[in-house]
Amino acid sequence: PRSTLSSSSAASDVYKRQHLMRRNRILYALGIIAFIIILGYALLRELDRNQAQISNSLSGVLTATPAAGAGIVKTDNAYLLLFEPGSSYPVATKVINPFLPPTTFFIGQEDASKPLKGPFRLLILSDKDGNPDNPARGEVIGALTPPLELGTEAFEYLLDRPFRGYPKELMEARRNDPETNISGTVDVSPKFKDLVAAGDRLVIMLFDPELARPVAFRILENIQFPLDFKIGASDAMPGAQLKGPFSLRILTDKNNQPFESAPGELIVRSAETLPLGSHGLNFILDQEYRR
Repeated sequence: PRSTLSSSSAASDVYKRQHLMRRNRILYALGIIAFIIILGYALLRELDRNQAQISNSLSGVLTATPAAGAGIVKTDNAYLLLFEPGSSYPVATKVINPFLPPTTFFIGQEDASKPLKGPFRLLILSDKDGNPDNPARGEVIGALTPPLELGTEAFEYLLDRPFRGYPKELMEARRNDPETNISGTVDVSPKFKDLVAAGDRLVIMLFDPELARPVAFRILENIQFPLDFKIGASDAMPGAQLKGPFSLRILTDKNNQPFESAPGELIVRSAETLPLGSHGLNFILDQEYRR
């Protein structure tokens, strides 16, 4: 009887072990299947995301000519800028750092603050001082491209010239963009008309209240009152980035020294600070300029 009981117990243990092993194999197989499903789902989502990223961006390779590339070091930034045709300010900006050409790039919807609807023009430049508006020695730039549709791939962009400023057509568009300018009309008070001489110049300045200094100025010659004026981003001093609001000052200049007053010079100051995009303003030169 004891032998029979022992054999029965051993058989029961074998059965339990076999059952446990079958259960573990099933659980292991289910785990592998679940992992494969999750991995496949993640890969599909990544493929969808990559496809969406490609279809909503411009991508390609950024290269440089030997002469342009000689001044680029690894710590430089590469600024990628997308412009709507006819626009003066980028709708999307991306910075690549560290940067050494050749390198791949893409820029698009993820780099914009509003929905993008192409086509767009691409401009790329290198930067050494963190201020892409201020040309510095060793910085280089490429050409402003023709309009490119979002989804363009394998585009080769070439940095091929020193950066001495933005392309003329961008600066001209910036000069004429209502959103980046302040404009209006200026006249002389009848009381002071006799103080205005034929050789006088008109100096228009934007002062930044936080910096307590001028950040943009324009000088007009051969003036006749009343006259229309405009000042804005294209008149910014080197290195200045105009955000506003600003104090506006308009004055006549007789001695070619706008920061030093001379007898007979006149001035008017805005009563309040003005944001870019302010238009239809009217000013009267009604005070003598003393400094």
